[in-house]
Amino acid sequence: MKRLYKSLLELLFPQRGCPLCGAKGPVGPCQRCGLFIYRSSAEPFCRICGRFFSEPAAGLCLECSSREWPFVFSRAALPYEGSLRSAVHRLKFGKRQAAVDFLGGLMADVFNRESAYRKAGMVVPVPLSPARLEERGFNQAELLAGVVAENCGVELVTALQKKADTPAQAQLDRDARRRNIKKSFRLIDNPVVRGKTVVVVDDVFTTGSTLSSAAETLLEGGVKQVFGLVLGSGRTFPK
Repeated sequence: MKRLYKSLLELLFPQRGCPLCGAKGPVGPCQRCGLFIYRSSAEPFCRICGRFFSEPAAGLCLECSSREWPFVFSRAALPYEGSLRSAVHRLKFGKRQAAVDFLGGLMADVFNRESAYRKAGMVVPVPLSPARLEERGFNQAELLAGVVAENCGVELVTALQKKADTPAQAQLDRDARRRNIKKSFRLIDNPVVRGKTVVVVDDVFTTGSTLSSAAETLLEGGVKQVFGLVLGSGRTFPK
């Protein structure tokens, strides 16, 4: 099934040029985006929320030092800025999914580097509402999670449903995001996740509201532990 999933992605969304900025040329990151990926791999980040620091630092960010999250920790492949922001925008709104395999591969690299993820045997994508899924035609988080599952030898489980349409998170400030997404998911009656450790996959981590709401729903439904894995994360300030 995993090989079939990958073959279907390659058939439907053949990749051309740079998967981040979309520049024409050989398949693969251009020189500028390759440098962005290389530099990002050495950037410091908060060891809990996974957001990249805005200045040289280590340990916890200011927010994580004063609050608890329902997930153990989250990690991101790249900072959500520059060419990655453009790539995510094309993926979500431009119906150009050609870069899914490459972007998901970046996330799979993070999964394989982080030893704690080995506790989990499955990845759970953050769902879209039925109306938004019908409008868009796909769930970008599920596409990315499928690539992670295929590359890391874990199971893809669609264990969550979105209850109803809510305003897009990108349009809201921090407090409004938390109110908007709170209790917006339901757990599908899927016994395979109960008592298990899972990794929730999404495209972007900014305030952490979406991942928190998903994690709370899973924990209330009997999941043992929740980790987060995202393609891009915002920046934060050190403690």
